[in-house]
Amino acid sequence: MGIFGGQNRIKSQSSTTTLIAEGCTVNGHLKVANQLQIDGHVEGQIEAENQLKISESGNVLGEITTEHLIINGHFEGICHATRIEILSCGRVSGTVYSDNLSIEPGGKFMGITNPSEKAASAQEIPDLTDNLTLISTDPDL
Repeated sequence: MGIFGGQNRIKSQSSTTTLIAEGCTVNGHLKVANQLQIDGHVEGQIEAENQLKISESGNVLGEITTEHLIINGHFEGICHATRIEILSCGRVSGTVYSDNLSIEPGGKFMGITNPSEKAASAQEIPDLTDNLTLISTDPDL
C-alpha cells in the first residue's frame, strides 16, 4: 500500500505548534487554532488561540490577539492578551491590552498599557444602586 493509505496514517495533534522559521517573511493575516512560534519576520494581523511566542530572532510588526504572549524578540504594534511576558531579550513598542504584564530584567517596553478590553467594558457599566433615593415609605402609594 502507498504512503498515504491504510493503517500508517498519522492523525493531527490538537496541541501542535505552528512555526514561522528564521529567514521566513510573512505578510498578511494569520489565524492559528493552537500555538504559534515566530522565529522569522511577520507583518500584519495575528490571531493565535492559545499562545504566541516570539523568539529572540523573531520580529513582528502589527496587531496580535492571543491568550498568552511570550516575547523574547521584537514586537511593534497593538496587542490584546490575557497574559504577556516580556523576557530578557524582548523589546516591545506600542500599546498592550492586558491585566497581566510581566517584564524580566533586561526586557524593554516602550508604550502604553491598558486593562484588557473585557475588564474595561465591565467597568463602563455604572452601578445605579448608589443613585437611588427613597421618596416615601407610605405603603398606600
